[in-house]
Amino acid sequence: MTEKVLTKEMAEQFLADDFVSIEEYVPRIRTIGDEAAEILSKHEGELYLDDLTSLSDAAAESLSKHDGWGLYLGGLTSLSDAAVESLSKHKGILTLYGLTSLSDAAAKSLGKNKGSLDLTGLTELSDEAAK
Repeated sequence: MTEKVLTKEMAEQFLADDFVSIEEYVPRIRTIGDEAAEILSKHEGELYLDDLTSLSDAAAESLSKHDGWGLYLGGLTSLSDAAVESLSKHKGILTLYGLTSLSDAAAKSLGKNKGSLDLTGLTELSDEAAK
């Protein structure tokens, strides 16, 4: 099966049609283009992107600016420290329950988050990260 990428054009269509969930529009999206992430950051509602399995640092930076109530990224099993740093700035609900571990730097970034975090998938955490 080929990887499905959420493109700029798909993101524009999503905003124009005001769908509830991007997965309803294009099921099983696995990654998102940087331009598409920038467009979706302007969506005022919740963004359900739980089917994503990869996210670039640039896309994470754009999505961190999303001003809607929730940003759901539960399908991600790993993220760079830079991506986590960006996402930690999201002010609403941020779900990252697909992550099973966090680096110390990522944990420090998420510790600054002012919103609600879902990290229920964590299975390992260093003592330093736990602090």
